[in-house]
Amino acid sequence: MKKILGLVPLFVLCSVSLVLALNPSRTYKSKPDKYGMKYEEKKVTTSDGATLNVWYFPCPTEKTTKMVLICHNGEGNMGEYLERTSSFISAGYNVIAFDYRGYGESSEFAIEKSMYLYPQFATDVLAMIDFVRKSYVQTFNVYGFGIGAGLSVGIGANRPEVKKVVADGPFLSLETYKAAAGKAGEQLDMPFGYNKKYEPLFCFENNPAAHLTGILYVVGEYDKIVTPADIKTMVGKASKISKTYLVKGSYNPQNFDTNKNEYFKNVLEFLNK
Repeated sequence: MKKILGLVPLFVLCSVSLVLALNPSRTYKSKPDKYGMKYEEKKVTTSDGATLNVWYFPCPTEKTTKMVLICHNGEGNMGEYLERTSSFISAGYNVIAFDYRGYGESSEFAIEKSMYLYPQFATDVLAMIDFVRKSYVQTFNVYGFGIGAGLSVGIGANRPEVKKVVADGPFLSLETYKAAAGKAGEQLDMPFGYNKKYEPLFCFENNPAAHLTGILYVVGEYDKIVTPADIKTMVGKASKISKTYLVKGSYNPQNFDTNKNEYFKNVLEFLNK
């Protein structure tokens, strides 16, 4: 019996259809109103003139300066991740969610679904950091998953407004991610001209990131694209402030769904420490 059980994770791993490339949706299947969530819709203009659709969720139970900026994974739009948003709000945080250009009600932007990431998404995150600083608080935390995780680490290491980063399944570099995806049978296109200082593998070079007080890397036990060994490499880049949450029995992008209560217990313990 033990031998059979030991084979189950391998079967699951081999049978999973990985979703790695961009898959935008312009239609919100759900808006916060559906769940009675208090929010304000905002518009943010980027440095190159794009307009981003933004939802600001104030903590309904108390006045607080605690803030989390959410960077999603490029699948659907921010309306599909309201459960995660609600978890932060319930824990006493104000939350900012947004859509990259080409998603939801943000500016039109042509997206090839074979692409993993566009340099313009980094511009979008930079604009959001500026917006949160100017409109709400001087320093805050960033939570990202999928492409949002890599953007959160790479950009967060370069922006003094960011205190802590929670990165669920970040790419190390575009080159290493493409190679890992290829080995797993997923062919991805990568952009030209992406700023290397925003790639997690290189963002700490010549940059002590002294403003960051912590990075939590979330990785699935059986993830074959961003592996626990990859995350160990990232932790070594800034070992004094980095830690790992290994999600048992999980493969990204399903880390959140594996055990939602345990997932947010670990995330909130890290942020509240």
